[in-house]
Amino acid sequence: MIEVAVKLRFNQHCLGNCRQNAVRRFLNDANGNVLFLPTWRAAIMRYAAKLLNRHQRAVSQIDWDPVVVGRPREYRRFYAPHRYTRHEAFHPGDTITIHAVLPADITCDDFRELLDVAGRYKGMSPYKPESRFGTFEVRDVAQGRRPTTQNEGQ
Repeated sequence: MIEVAVKLRFNQHCLGNCRQNAVRRFLNDANGNVLFLPTWRAAIMRYAAKLLNRHQRAVSQIDWDPVVVGRPREYRRFYAPHRYTRHEAFHPGDTITIHAVLPADITCDDFRELLDVAGRYKGMSPYKPESRFGTFEVRDVAQGRRPTTQNEGQ
C-alpha cells in the first residue's frame, strides 16, 4: 500500500451543494476544511477503470481521505438572465490537493492514468456528481503526505 498526494487543477467549476442561507456550500469538517465524500471519487474511478479495462476490482480498494486542501470562492451560477444561485466553488484554474492510499495492485503511474481519464470525462463536484461540473487535469501524483491545512497547501 502506498499513500499518495494528488494535485488536481479544475477545468470547470466545482460547485458546493449544501444549502446554507442563500449559498450552496461544500461540506466542512470541524476545522473548516472542505470535504469530498469518498463515494464521489470511487464512482469516477470505476468509470475510468472500465474505460481503460484495467484495475476494475482494485479501484474499489482505494482509501480516500475526505479532506480537500484548497480554498473555495463564491460563484454565481445563472439559470435565467437575471436569476442566479450562489455557490461556494473551486473555479477553473484552481488547484486542490487530495490524499489517498493505493492498494498494492495500483502503481502511482496507473493511478495517474486512471485520474487523467476520470477527470477528462467525469467531474468531481458535489453539485451533480459525475456531471461535467468539476472536470480536472492531474498536475502531480507524489508518494507521501503533503500539508493538510488550508494555509500550508497553497
